[in-house]
Amino acid sequence: QILLGNSASPLRKALIDSNLGTALSDGTGYDSNNRDTLFVCGLKDVEESVSGKIESIIFNVLNELATNGIDNKLIESAIHQVEFHRKEITNFPYPYGLRLLLSFSGSWLHGGKPEMVLRFDTDLSRLRDELSKSPLFENRIKKYFINNSHRVLLTLAPDQRIEEKEKKRVAEELKVIKASLTQSDIEKINEAAEALKKLQEKKENVSCLPTLEIEDIPPSVQTVHESETYCMGTASCYNQPTYGIFYFSLAAGTGSLQNQMLPLVPFFCYAFSKTGTKSKAYTDLARLIDAYTGGIGLSANAHTNFEGAGACMPFITFNGKCLVRNQSRMFEIIKELLYEFDFSDLDRLKSLLLEYRAKMESMIIHNGHRLAISLASRNFSTTCALSETWHGIHQLQTIKNITDNLIDNKLESVSDNLSSIGKDLLVGNNFKIALVGEDQALSNASSYAVSIQKGLYEKSSFAKPANGFISPAIGYDDEITREGWSTYSAVSFVARAFQTVRMEHEDAPALSVISKLLRSLYLHREIREKGGAYGGFSIYNSENGVFCFASYRDPHIVSTLKVYDDAMIFIKSGDYSEEDIKEAILQICSEIDKPDPPGPAARKAFYRKLISLSDEARNRFKTNLLSLKRNQVIKVAEKYFNQEEKKQSVAVISSEEKLKEANQKIKGNPLNLFKI
Repeated sequence: QILLGNSASPLRKALIDSNLGTALSDGTGYDSNNRDTLFVCGLKDVEESVSGKIESIIFNVLNELATNGIDNKLIESAIHQVEFHRKEITNFPYPYGLRLLLSFSGSWLHGGKPEMVLRFDTDLSRLRDELSKSPLFENRIKKYFINNSHRVLLTLAPDQRIEEKEKKRVAEELKVIKASLTQSDIEKINEAAEALKKLQEKKENVSCLPTLEIEDIPPSVQTVHESETYCMGTASCYNQPTYGIFYFSLAAGTGSLQNQMLPLVPFFCYAFSKTGTKSKAYTDLARLIDAYTGGIGLSANAHTNFEGAGACMPFITFNGKCLVRNQSRMFEIIKELLYEFDFSDLDRLKSLLLEYRAKMESMIIHNGHRLAISLASRNFSTTCALSETWHGIHQLQTIKNITDNLIDNKLESVSDNLSSIGKDLLVGNNFKIALVGEDQALSNASSYAVSIQKGLYEKSSFAKPANGFISPAIGYDDEITREGWSTYSAVSFVARAFQTVRMEHEDAPALSVISKLLRSLYLHREIREKGGAYGGFSIYNSENGVFCFASYRDPHIVSTLKVYDDAMIFIKSGDYSEEDIKEAILQICSEIDKPDPPGPAARKAFYRKLISLSDEARNRFKTNLLSLKRNQVIKVAEKYFNQEEKKQSVAVISSEEKLKEANQKIKGNPLNLFKI
């Protein structure tokens, strides 16, 4: 945390400021799960020849800290971050109980005492005691980093011909193996293949497994209600047992932005709290944020309004959280960001653009199935189009166009556009606020919220006030897409999407059940077990009324599209039981009723309020879901899974070679090919 925790941390800053790479390398940080723990640090997107320079930077920083000492404010800030994240109860990225288990399982497996890991207050007291007696962290840097010879300098370089080499190697090995096989060997292999096929197609007997019944499921959804006691103005207050943590959220509508500004909104959110303000450099701001908050940041959201015809509801959210004792300091930081945001530091802006691009590029393989779904769905509604613009391949293309040949004129233009976005969004009646915490925290926060509201309204006197919680005037082509997007990948991500109905429709619960049936009864077997992909999915997006098929890290393209055709036939055939329907309903209820900690649960309630998703509508959906029977599911399947090919969008992310090979096999309607 001291070395790498934020953009002002000494090692992180030295590496990024070197301009030798675009971002910290994947895996950077400290891994304490193994008996021999591991510290990794480096850069990505670097020239092979500069690896020695990077190593020198790392050890120069470590030697300087060990010799001259670590700033006490940096130590206190790091301790605060560890303390905050130990105290906060969230289900991200795993359920809280699982996170607790993982926190001590590594130590426990290697002979440690699990309860010792959980006694954080005891460790914190011991840490402060040792800090008062000696330069604790400086000594640790000397012992474990500088004087530790058990280290390696690792350079990973891409080989553009790796797929070709692998194919050649495998073909040669198979040729040798085949030549050595006897007729008896061949017969045994064929018998084993046939036995495997029968095993894959055999229905499992799950009757021996414990299960819930529909009657065990609560008929109503979990709800979180606002508290009217504390809040004034446009703020929504949620009195929740948050264990000494306070949450702040501000939503600002983006629907009134000019079309040419919309693609920049995600980067605006990424850079907003990382570029400094008119009175503070980004390093000073980063230190303050780490010292007094558990994090401050923005995100872009493209949702559908559940009122009326389902217009697009675009907004950004400004989120902050802190220990209650730091509430006033967090609001000071929030006000400074809202009133004095600044994008004039072009060197910092350049670093963030390259860092953001690296982050976007690295997600292609990790989230390829989601990106393919977004591409396939983008022409079905304004919300889908905006979601692709903000979070899909088209967002990456926007950033690539900016960062290719990144000269000062481009940077100045980006700086001006980001400032314009901030001035247009953070004004007047274009915001809604949520406060989440316990009694005293809410009581204290009310006056701060009023002050923020007043300040933003005052800004409207010199900026045009606008209610941005409206559908943007973004255009999209309503034609069905059939596209292939090429990148450097040995595997494919294959998506198909078509329109159905949204959550309010009576058929929505059955479509949710169908998505679970297809995944568990058909796609897993055909795409993963037989096809060799990492995963096969069917997803019903009830907010936008879109049904999708997708595969993850798939060795195939054409055969997977054939599986999707066969899946539509399967679901209409009714070759599943009432027990299968029940299991699918239970899966959906496990998602609907998934318990959230008090803080995040209240934030979700606030977001539902923004998009007019009422508790009544949620209860209506669940009631209809719990009463579903097999004959109803078959009826809905026959209604929506008779889509002609010309009404189904297809998007594939793969290598150029695989896409061209697939087009040779596709009859009549090949994929239009593009480069990512």
